[in-house]
Amino acid sequence: MTVDAMLDAAVKLLKRGRASSITTNRIAENAGVSIGSVYQYFPNKNAIFVALHERHIGLVAEVIRRRMTECTDSSLQHLVESLIMDMVEVHTVDTELSELLGSEVPHRADGTVDFSIRFHEAFRTALAPHTASFGTKIDLDTRAFVMANMVDALGHAVVLRRPRGLSLARAKAESCKAILAYLAS
Repeated sequence: MTVDAMLDAAVKLLKRGRASSITTNRIAENAGVSIGSVYQYFPNKNAIFVALHERHIGLVAEVIRRRMTECTDSSLQHLVESLIMDMVEVHTVDTELSELLGSEVPHRADGTVDFSIRFHEAFRTALAPHTASFGTKIDLDTRAFVMANMVDALGHAVVLRRPRGLSLARAKAESCKAILAYLAS
């Protein structure tokens, strides 16, 4: 609960200003904990940013794994549509935070694992039953890698970078078409 309070305080501060203006003292004050408690769990501000990313990725992981389990016997089209739908749903819960995590919060330097690497095996497993529809010569690892990156990038883009005039439904449908076209190529 203490860690969640500190992360929630960091989110509040992030939404009020830039990441560079956040300090561990301000996090402690907003979370209602001592600065010693902050340092007990996080050696520095960057560790808090990594934890924010990890918490977000944990939510995404839960949704992705659940969806892949539910789609074990589904068509490839249903699997792709479901994954895009879920990525969009996860990122629309708090669009502002999703945008800030991608643009404002540093995280790469301290070991946050990219989405495509973290979920590579899950995507590979989900694609394996569909290899017959990919043609005779297929590198399943490459397809899983590219598909995971496409789901991640397009899922974010549909929510965070969709141009005016492009409906959410159309953006999701076009994203699915792009992924399915790649997989069928």
